[in-house]
Amino acid sequence: QFEAYEAVRRDRLSLDFEDCEQRLRASGYEIVSNAGVMLVVRKQVEVTVYPHGRLLMHPVKDKSEAETVAKGVYDALGM
Repeated sequence: QFEAYEAVRRDRLSLDFEDCEQRLRASGYEIVSNAGVMLVVRKQVEVTVYPHGRLLMHPVKDKSEAETVAKGVYDALGM
């Protein structure tokens, strides 16, 4: 069974979604949507990126997969 997981950074960020798009695209992510208040990307799973660094990931099967996905996104963003 698949679920959604979120990752919340301890440090509060203020992300520039134009920069995020370029970095994520360069790391192999498909840009699904940039609504200005959230950025939706896909690379195996769909990830919604919020301006302060929160991630919502789905579908993921467990916490371990969610941690791997979050690390990949944060690494791609240079965090």
